[in-house]
Amino acid sequence: MTVPVTASSSATPTFTPIDLLRLPNKNELCAAFVGKSLSTVRTPAIVVDRTCFKTNCETMNAACVEQGISFRTHVKTHKTVEGVRMQLEAGTGCHAVVCSTMMECWQIVREGLVREGLVKDMLYGLPCGIDKLQDLSLLAEEMARYGAVLRLMIDNPGQIMALARNRLSTGPWSIFIKVDGGGRRAGLPPKSADMRELISVALASDDVEIFGFYSHFGQSYSSSCPDEAALFLEGEVSCVAYAAKVAIELGAAPTRPYVLSVGATPTAHAVDSLHAVNLPGQIATKMVTLERVATSVLTHVISLYPHRQEAMCDAAAIAMARDAGPIPGFGRVVYPTNAVGWGLGRMSQEHGTLVQAEGETGRCARDLELGEMLRIVGQHACVTLAAHPWFYCVDDGGDIITDVWVPWKGW
Repeated sequence: MTVPVTASSSATPTFTPIDLLRLPNKNELCAAFVGKSLSTVRTPAIVVDRTCFKTNCETMNAACVEQGISFRTHVKTHKTVEGVRMQLEAGTGCHAVVCSTMMECWQIVREGLVREGLVKDMLYGLPCGIDKLQDLSLLAEEMARYGAVLRLMIDNPGQIMALARNRLSTGPWSIFIKVDGGGRRAGLPPKSADMRELISVALASDDVEIFGFYSHFGQSYSSSCPDEAALFLEGEVSCVAYAAKVAIELGAAPTRPYVLSVGATPTAHAVDSLHAVNLPGQIATKMVTLERVATSVLTHVISLYPHRQEAMCDAAAIAMARDAGPIPGFGRVVYPTNAVGWGLGRMSQEHGTLVQAEGETGRCARDLELGEMLRIVGQHACVTLAAHPWFYCVDDGGDIITDVWVPWKGW
C-alpha cells in the first residue's frame, strides 16, 4: 500500500472568528434559574451534579498520581470553562488538555486559562486537517506568548508536508503520532510499513518534533468486566510502545523520553500518560456505578400506555443521542429512585418510549404518572451533552439549581 503524501489543491487553510457564534449569556441564565428547583425547568434538559463531577475529577487525578502517570484531561464532553477548571484544579500539577474542536481550543485561550497558567499543554485531538492550519498557526503563536504549547495529532505524511508549508515562528510543530490498535478509526497500525514511513518522514523534517505516540482503544467499550478492560489496556500500551520502538530503530534521538498516551482505566501503570474516559460508557464494564455518573437528562412523562406497559417522555434522539451499548436501550431512569426499573427503550426525534428494563424484574415499584419528572442517564455523555444549549448544575444530589454552565458550541 502506498501512503499518499500530497495534499489536495482544494484544501485551503481557513480561519473562522469564534465571535461569529453567539453563546447564551451565563449571567442572564444564572439570574433566571439559580436558586430555583429543577421542577421549574423546561425539559428536556441536562443536569450536572457538581459534587459528583468534582469527586470524579479528584478520583481520576489521585489514581494517576498514585500510579506515577500524568493525566491529560478531555474537555469535549462538557466544553465549559467551569468544567476545565474543576478537572485541572483537582490534580497536582495537571495542566494538559485535549480538545476535539477548534472552538474548544480557542475558548480555552479566550477564557484566560492559558494566560493564568492553568492550561500549559493543549492537544488538538483529531488528525490535523489542512483547512485548519491557519487557525492552528494563530492558536499556537497565541499560546506561545504565555509559555504554553499546542500539540497536533498526525497519522499521514501529507499532514507533515502541509505543516512544513505553514511554519511557526516559535519553532517546530509538536506532534503526537496516532497509533491504530485495531479500532480502525484514526492512526496507523504500529507494525505496518505505513507507520514506519510516517515516522521516517517526521524524523526527517525540521518542521515537526515527535512528542509522543497516542492511541485510543474504542473497542474496549465492549468490555463486560474489569479483567477484559485490563486486557484491552495491555494492548493499548503495547501498540504505542511498539511505535516508539520503531522511532528509536529509525535513529530517533529524542531529548527526553517519548510520551506514550493511552485512554482507559486509571489502573494503568506501565505508561507515561493517560487521557480521559467516558464514565456512562463504563457502566457495562462494571468499572463504575450509576452513582458515579455526574450528568443526567431531565425529562417529563408526557403520555401513558398501560395496555402495553409503556410510557412516553419528551427526551429522545436529539436530547439523548442514538448511541447504543451493552446496556439495553438508550438510557436508564435514575430518579425517582422507586422508578429505576424503567429505561428508554425506543426513540424518535423527540418521542422517547419508556419501557420496563430487561432484567429489572421487581425493581419497578410503581407505574409512572402523567407529568412526572424523571432523570435518565444515557449511553454516551459526550454526544448527549452536545445537543443542549446550557447545563443546570446541582450539588450533592440536590434539586436546587446552583449554577448554569454554557458549553462552547460549534467546530
